[in-house]
Amino acid sequence: MTAEMTRRTVSVAQAVFAVLLLLVWKTPMSAGPRTRRPTPDYGIPRLAPGLFWVSSVPIGLEVHSGDSPTPLKKVLGRTPLLVKARDLDRFVTVTIQKAEFGKDLPNMLAFLDFTCRMTHSTIFQGVDAGGKDIQEDRARAITYPVRPDSPVIIALFQTKDHSLADLDRLYPPGANFRFSEQNLPERLAKKGVPPEFISAGIRLLHRGGKIALPSARGWDVWSIAEVTPSGQVELLDPPVPAK
Repeated sequence: MTAEMTRRTVSVAQAVFAVLLLLVWKTPMSAGPRTRRPTPDYGIPRLAPGLFWVSSVPIGLEVHSGDSPTPLKKVLGRTPLLVKARDLDRFVTVTIQKAEFGKDLPNMLAFLDFTCRMTHSTIFQGVDAGGKDIQEDRARAITYPVRPDSPVIIALFQTKDHSLADLDRLYPPGANFRFSEQNLPERLAKKGVPPEFISAGIRLLHRGGKIALPSARGWDVWSIAEVTPSGQVELLDPPVPAK
């Protein structure tokens, strides 16, 4: 074989090898099974001393320190929110905008959470481009006391008009709050909670940590069920009106 033929043979071999490398490089690699994105956990975290945890139903709502929904201070964050005690006043206020509520805003006195200190309405008043007075109902808010012995606050924006289907849309997804269900159905039945609200209420407690439940007399008398940091479920009765 001549030197010229040898050079040609080597050149052809190099070209074929380069093509094979290109084909291997362009061959798509198997991605393998897709890993599912974990569902966010909205439950109570472990709380070190000096920390407070503020959540809400629904989640994603603005949190202010103090007893006003529109303080001069900036928003601390959105629920669920871990905050330092020194960043809080004696009260904490959680605000829900009309779009976040998912329907027309109720009267501020319609919310069922009697564990709060007060409720608020935010109504914007102004003048449009044509000089006409306008009034816009924009938000509702609930204020809760900050108690060192109870570092968890769950703002509950539930009303008597919420059906079980409405509540299903209001609560966050996932089994966020862990607690033993042992004897819980019996405890709720003793409160007169209807069977359909017992089963649905326990499911929603796992999702949001707090719920108002009617009695055998309907919403004339109701209780609040709330999950504690220790994994217990407290059943709270409304305060007795002062005589």
